[in-house]
Amino acid sequence: MERVILCVTILCMSYFNVTAQVESHEFGKIDKADLEMTVYSPDSGAAAVYLVDKGRAIFNESSFDVYLTQLVRIKILKEEGFKWADIKLDYLKGNGLSKLKAATYNLENGKIVKTELGKRDWVDEKINDDLWSKKASLPDVKVGSIIEYTYTRKTGDFSRLPAWIFQTSIPVRYSEYEIDIPRYGDYQTMMKGYIQPAFVDNSGGKNHIVMKNVSALDNEPYVATMENFRSKIEFEIKAIDIPGYFKEVYMENWEAINDDLLKDEVFGKALEATGQIKRAYPDDKGWKNDEASLIEIYNFVRDNYEWDERGGLYMLNSPRQTWDDKKASAPEINMTLIMFLRNAGISADPVILSTRGHGYLNTYVPIISQFNRTIASATIDGKTYLMDATNKLRPYNVLPTSCLNGQGLKITSSGPEWVDLSMNKETDTEIVTGNLWVNEDDVLEGNMNVVFKGTASTLTRDTIEDLEKEDLNDVFEDFDGEIENVSFKDADEAKDTVEGEFDFTKESGVSFIGDKIFLNPVLSKFIKENPFKLEARLYPVEFSAPIINTYMFNVTIPEGYEIEELPVSQNIALPDNGGRYTYLSGVQGDKIQVVIRLNLYKTSYLPDEYPLLKEFFNQIIAKQEGQIVFKKKGSKP
Repeated sequence: MERVILCVTILCMSYFNVTAQVESHEFGKIDKADLEMTVYSPDSGAAAVYLVDKGRAIFNESSFDVYLTQLVRIKILKEEGFKWADIKLDYLKGNGLSKLKAATYNLENGKIVKTELGKRDWVDEKINDDLWSKKASLPDVKVGSIIEYTYTRKTGDFSRLPAWIFQTSIPVRYSEYEIDIPRYGDYQTMMKGYIQPAFVDNSGGKNHIVMKNVSALDNEPYVATMENFRSKIEFEIKAIDIPGYFKEVYMENWEAINDDLLKDEVFGKALEATGQIKRAYPDDKGWKNDEASLIEIYNFVRDNYEWDERGGLYMLNSPRQTWDDKKASAPEINMTLIMFLRNAGISADPVILSTRGHGYLNTYVPIISQFNRTIASATIDGKTYLMDATNKLRPYNVLPTSCLNGQGLKITSSGPEWVDLSMNKETDTEIVTGNLWVNEDDVLEGNMNVVFKGTASTLTRDTIEDLEKEDLNDVFEDFDGEIENVSFKDADEAKDTVEGEFDFTKESGVSFIGDKIFLNPVLSKFIKENPFKLEARLYPVEFSAPIINTYMFNVTIPEGYEIEELPVSQNIALPDNGGRYTYLSGVQGDKIQVVIRLNLYKTSYLPDEYPLLKEFFNQIIAKQEGQIVFKKKGSKP
């Protein structure tokens, strides 16, 4: 999968140290011009804007703790921005907030009026045994107000330096972060996002960064997770060396991570506990090292478990307890699958990965925290299969779409191995066949058959399972018409396809004008409106799998009419084999055939490909509206 390489940068150099870019901000010093501001000009639609978001993290060499002082100043521009006046500050148990102040500022009769939040207005709430939260709502907030708060809290130690987020769901005019870097630590500093800092200084044992006029991080369609593109800085500990005390290496290389996992009692060692599954393993099956046995073993393990919706990497319960409970996490199910495969003589290993919602995997930074899911890998006669047995309606050769996220790391006794998570060649495929005619009531009528294949089949089965019988029409929400007599084939079986059928009518699907009939044959549309509305896009367009769709519509020529005009055949292609849309129309006997093929071959389209992709979708939408025109036989042209 292609990636926006610049979205993750290892920060190892100083940008231009233009000290004029560093501003001075103190609590209570409000600029009258900011209160007079009614619109934030770089983003006129913003409901609120961070005027200042400033953090200073100081390392205490005596206690090895890190303390963060933060100053936040937000301008409220619309009523929708009032939610930013509800403050929630998390802190560790036994380490409350200090130097806590908060206030609201309004402009009244040309003067700045300050309303402070009292200490008794804060409420402490327990989140869990280790984490608490201090909450409050700032007073006298209205459109035009500025809210401000500041505090200090313990937020880490030399092994866990606090990250800083520069980009939020509203724009940020000025964001500054300065952090002490402990002298006994060796850290990997990672700058994420696409926005360039206005100032960076990483000299003298600190890291000091300023960003200005940071745009809001808006949700965009067809993005695995926007967190991949949020501008922020993170620190990962590589090693600690405290003279006279201890030395420890946290981040070495992928080989070391592979070895550590193999030695881990709840990972590699758990896979060696084959004796614990002997009681469950059916020796009478006669499984051996072939694909048929692999499929049977996958089905056997999958059907004997209920997934508890937990991910993760490790087996928290023993294989025997896992089998007895019949309800387990993803790693427990998939590692049991590996044990069964190995017992049958099939070469099988765990693969760890980062799901799409968890974010991109940075293969240059060898840290285990990047991973959040374990799946199974098996190789037979040189062919490798990737499997996840958590869904009873998913076949062996289709991974969850959440797992289709670039590369995974196979953990083996011979060393780590990067694997392409799309090696199963999953596609998101629909094959739609429709028969259309104009009935005696001059209404468009017909029937439709839809075959979902690959990732589309699993998603469709999940949708059907969650719907009541009377709501099954929702599966075909992209269909334009009234649906009835919906039925499905293989909906409750873990096959590569699921098939749906229904009858339909569409009163607005045909128009009679004079002695002519106008009919649009495309009743099932891939897109009804273009999701890409921006002139330019900063993020890639991402799909979980290549899209391979085919639409075939057979239109019966109305009795007493003949064809006057057919939609013109068209072939639209994206460069570099990025995709193709083909529209063909022709006549066979008393029927008109319209065949449409839509192929999007790539799973990631980079920002510089966005304008062409947007225009590609525009042309598809326009072509979908093409009309067949009939005229009465014998009528004048």
